[in-house]
Amino acid sequence: MAQTIQIKRSSSTATPTSLQNGELAYSATSNKLFIGRPGGGTGDVDAIGGKVYVDMLDHTAGTLTASSAIVVDSNSKIDNFLVDNLQFDGNAITSTNTNGTITITPNGTGDLVLDGLNWPQADGSANQYLKTDGSGQLSWGTVTSSFTISDGSATDTFNTGGTLTFAAGTDISTTVTNDTVTIAYTGSDVTLSGAYNYLTLSGQQITLGQIDLTTDVTGSLPNANLANSSFTLGSTSISLGSTTTTVAGLTSVTSTDFVGDVSQANGSGTDVSGTDLIIKAGAGTGTGAGGKIYFRTADGAGSTGSTVNSHANALILNDDMVATFGAGVVITGDLTVNGTTTTVNSNTVAVGDNILVLNSDETGTPSQNAGIEIERGTSSNVALRWNETSDKWETTIDGTNYYVLLNANNFTTEITTLDGGTF
Repeated sequence: MAQTIQIKRSSSTATPTSLQNGELAYSATSNKLFIGRPGGGTGDVDAIGGKVYVDMLDHTAGTLTASSAIVVDSNSKIDNFLVDNLQFDGNAITSTNTNGTITITPNGTGDLVLDGLNWPQADGSANQYLKTDGSGQLSWGTVTSSFTISDGSATDTFNTGGTLTFAAGTDISTTVTNDTVTIAYTGSDVTLSGAYNYLTLSGQQITLGQIDLTTDVTGSLPNANLANSSFTLGSTSISLGSTTTTVAGLTSVTSTDFVGDVSQANGSGTDVSGTDLIIKAGAGTGTGAGGKIYFRTADGAGSTGSTVNSHANALILNDDMVATFGAGVVITGDLTVNGTTTTVNSNTVAVGDNILVLNSDETGTPSQNAGIEIERGTSSNVALRWNETSDKWETTIDGTNYYVLLNANNFTTEITTLDGGTF
């Protein structure tokens, strides 16, 4: 049986006066599609589409069209754009009114950035110039018309636009060529002798790169004090040799070692809490039956021991023992739980199998419903179940009333007509 879905419709009224939440309606007068606003009242009707809007989009993408929506092309571009008196076309921003001025003013303390440079937010003073800090920030600066020169004791103020003269002295010559001032020493080698044979350098640096101590300097330095000083002697290599570091508290564990105090394994009651027991087993080739590991409380109560079977690679805990693992547990073989209740307190359960089998112990005629129920605390539980009586999948949102899930096989029998009527 074919299905027909008809929404509410009109050929004489432009807008429906009321619609139920989520109800659709179409008007051939206004060419608009409407919906009753979800969550609103019966009179809250919103236009959500229709031919009138489709016509606004029916033009070449990327081309500005009058009385139509803006539709960009495959490169997210529009060929031309007009904003009041400004026209954006290609790489140009122009004004469409005669002798129009283009003003760019950031809001508040915002910056005007042109080609990566932040311009000043206020005008400077007369005769100032624009300068950059080298990091993209421009600011106004004042031209310096003078600067101070000094010989270490006396100073002089030099005004820009004048001539700065470098005068030569005894054994000193000066040369100015191509904006370069060259000062040269024209005297003989320096000789250290007599009263100058005592050299004290504290916190200083001697660079011996151009001086040959055997020819350029004569005399001796018998009383050289070089505390806190440094020498630059071309390329220097410093070797610290090899260093062995010993870290206290580390214990090497071999295949035959165990670490920890197990002297109270007979259950005498001595408190050995906090003591670690580390046992590292080798591959092993023997045929022994294996020993026991004892876990007892401080007063000696508890199990008589847990047997470690070295051949079955198993740890067996007696009935009065509870095994608690602080880290992850990996089981390489099958896991069988024979109890009546299995509780998983983790927030995430990852199962590699793609099929979960419920009622796996059913061998005869099925009689029990099966499904998945979600605990919702103070709200009603929700569930998805298979109903063995009706042989249908059902769901509930209140924990009491169940509704059949629709599929291609039962849709025509469960729902025959969907008609929204007229307005």
